[in-house]
Amino acid sequence: MDDTYRVNPDWRKLASQIVKRQQIVLVIGATDAGKSTFCRFLADFALAKGFKVACVDADIGQSQIGPPTTIGVKSFVPRIETQLPSSQEPILESGQNRGEKDIVLDGTADRLYFVGDVSPNGHFLETLTGIRLMVDSAREADADFIIVDTTGYVHDPPAVILKQHKIELIRPNHLVCIGRSTEFEQITACYSQQAWLNIHYLLPHRSVRLKSGHLRSRYRKDRFDMYFSESRVQQLPFEQIRGGRTPFFIGRPANEKELEILSGLAETQVHHAEWGHRTLCCIVSKHLSKATISHIKNYLSLTRVTVEVSTYFKRRLVGLIDSTGKTSAIGVIEAVNFQKRELSVRCKTDAVKQACAIQFGDYQLR
Repeated sequence: MDDTYRVNPDWRKLASQIVKRQQIVLVIGATDAGKSTFCRFLADFALAKGFKVACVDADIGQSQIGPPTTIGVKSFVPRIETQLPSSQEPILESGQNRGEKDIVLDGTADRLYFVGDVSPNGHFLETLTGIRLMVDSAREADADFIIVDTTGYVHDPPAVILKQHKIELIRPNHLVCIGRSTEFEQITACYSQQAWLNIHYLLPHRSVRLKSGHLRSRYRKDRFDMYFSESRVQQLPFEQIRGGRTPFFIGRPANEKELEILSGLAETQVHHAEWGHRTLCCIVSKHLSKATISHIKNYLSLTRVTVEVSTYFKRRLVGLIDSTGKTSAIGVIEAVNFQKRELSVRCKTDAVKQACAIQFGDYQLR
C-alpha cells in the first residue's frame, strides 16, 4: 500500500467510536472496496492514541503482511513522541499518514500460517484455522487493538458461510462492512440483535479503483519475488519430514523390490511409493488409467490407491513447519530426487534445518 491515502470523513467518526483498548475489529467487503486502506487508517489512528496494534492480514491473494497464500500477523508499537493524551483524538487529514514511520507493510510478518492457495474457496478449514491462530498470537503478544483484514470473497453462498464462521471463531467486538448494508444482509442478519457484536457500515471510498486480474496477478508475483529474494535452494531429506495436506511422507517407503513389482503392475516406472494401512501412494512416470489403478488395488487387496505424476511436485508451494508447530517459512519445490530421496526447496536459510513437517499447498508458481 502507498504510504499516504485520503481519509474518508466517515472513517474518522467510526474510528473515534471503536478504537479502544481490548477491542477486535473484523473488516469485510467486496474486492476493491478499500478494506486494506481502511485497516491501515485504523492502525494509524490507534497508534496515534498510544495503543499497541496487531494487524492480521487474511487477504491471502493480495497479502501485505507475509507472502500470498498465507495469513500473517504483525504488531506495531507507537513511538513515544507520537502518543497523544487519551482524551485527545488524533487528526489524520486527507492525504496525510500520521503513522508512516510506525507502520511498514513490507511483506514481513511476526508469524505466518500457510493456507496454500490465493483464494479461500476450497480452503475453508485452512483459512479459518489460520485466522484464529493469528488472532490468538496477537492476543498473546498483548496487543491493545487487533484489526483483521479479509478477502473480497463475500457474495456467494459458501462465502456467506465462511464469513459467518470467521465471526463465530474470532468473536470480534466490531464488524465493519464496507459496502451497502443490503449487500451483507445474509451475513449479518443473524447477529443484528446479539449484544456482543457491534455492526457498522461504510460506503466504499470514492477514490477506490477496480484492479484488473492482470494487476492482481502482477502484485502476487512481485510479492513472491520479494519474499524469495533472499532465499536459496536447499536439500530436504525425505526422512527429516512428515507430510501434511499430502498423501506422501506419511507411510512406509517402498523398497527397490517393491518398486519393481509396482512398476510391472502399473506398466510404467514407479519412482516412489509409500504403504499405509491397506493404502498405497505412488509417484509414476505417466498418468494411469482408472482400470490400471483398480487392477493394482484389487491385486494387492488395498482399500485406496493414490497415484500422482512427478509434476505433482513441480514449483509447488509448501509450508515448512518447525518443532513448535509454527510455520517457519514457505518454500517452493524446485526439484525432487527419488534416488537420493530428497527435495530441493527454495526457502530462507534456517527454515530447512528447523523443518520437521511439510504442508503442501495447491498453488504452483509459474
